[in-house]
Amino acid sequence: MEISCNTDASSKGGIQSAGLAWIFTDPASKELHRGSAAQDFVSSPCMAEALAIREALLQAASLNYSHICVKSDSQVLVYMISACRRSTELFGVFADIDDLAFSASSPFLSCHFLFIPRALNELADGLAKNCLATHLISNPLL
Repeated sequence: MEISCNTDASSKGGIQSAGLAWIFTDPASKELHRGSAAQDFVSSPCMAEALAIREALLQAASLNYSHICVKSDSQVLVYMISACRRSTELFGVFADIDDLAFSASSPFLSCHFLFIPRALNELADGLAKNCLATHLISNPLL
């Protein structure tokens, strides 16, 4: 059974914090699990999106999902991961994603990445925005 995972990140200009979110659903679109995390010292929106994907893969592995489709509304990032294109800024995060998704030691039997329009990613977007807002309220000096 392939599990879908919608991921998203929310960041604000002027601060280097981001909210990361992921939502796992089964083939019938029933939600299985959701999570979010705040991350500081995030250099760009693309980095935030990549961190959300990495965290989603780590969560999927911990939940013992073996077949996963990671969905993101970041078309550039999905292309870079799928085509093995690398950015200097994202090198370390891409190395982690590659190890989790494509290496011989991957915890997944199958893992692929799919671009989806932002309108189809509203739940993950809202979760990421809420996570960032809560983080900023809890840490007003950021």
